[in-house]
Amino acid sequence: MRNDKLNLSGLLNVLDGVIDCPGRIVIMTTNHPEKLDPALVRPGRVNKKLLLGYMGPKQVQQMIEYYCAAKLDESQVYRLGDTFELSSQAFTPAEIEELCAEHDDVEAVLGGFERLAARH
Repeated sequence: MRNDKLNLSGLLNVLDGVIDCPGRIVIMTTNHPEKLDPALVRPGRVNKKLLLGYMGPKQVQQMIEYYCAAKLDESQVYRLGDTFELSSQAFTPAEIEELCAEHDDVEAVLGGFERLAARH
């Protein structure tokens, strides 16, 4: 059994090999992009950087509508906005995605969101 350790050089070699394969997409995630070695994220190796920060009411609405395949009505939009105003915390895409995955309809997701906001 080999005991190969992954190091930066090995990772860069693997990424460069993947980059040479057309049609492949590599997704890398980190909570601390400032700690990444510049060689890892140089142009040509990383072509697109996206910040998935905290979500506002409009982004949460869009995610709920996407997952539930239904538009929020006016009262539901106001309910969502009120919940945001009452909460002192921000919400991550992962938190909202988890809520959407757990519930089947808009009302259930909104109820879960209200409970999440109350815990924040």
